[in-house]
Amino acid sequence: MEFKCEEHIRCTLKCAFDLSCLDLEIYVTLLKKNPATIEEISELVGKDKSTVYKSLQKLLERGLIERDYRILRSGGYRYLYKPIPFNEFKEQMLRTVERWSRALMESISELEKMDKRGIQRALESVL
Repeated sequence: MEFKCEEHIRCTLKCAFDLSCLDLEIYVTLLKKNPATIEEISELVGKDKSTVYKSLQKLLERGLIERDYRILRSGGYRYLYKPIPFNEFKEQMLRTVERWSRALMESISELEKMDKRGIQRALESVL
């Protein structure tokens, strides 16, 4: 079995955390430029700030990034975004894979109880 690591990691991340291509692009951008403001990210990925903000919110909800703020000398504040530490990221991925594995084993057990016609109906229902 050939394992194309980069492709599999990208697909696993997108599926595990329900991410879009842009969400993943922003996450990778944060791995490279850490920390970054929404303005910096917007410029780096070539998307407007409102689009980037939506992706950042999703990444925050999924627990993949953290947000901190800096108080500006001129008043106000600015948010800075950064990826979670790698060990936390790895733990989240391991938990997700374990959940998938349990769900897959349960699905296989259910399939074993069905006859050929039942399996066909089950598979057709997801197409």
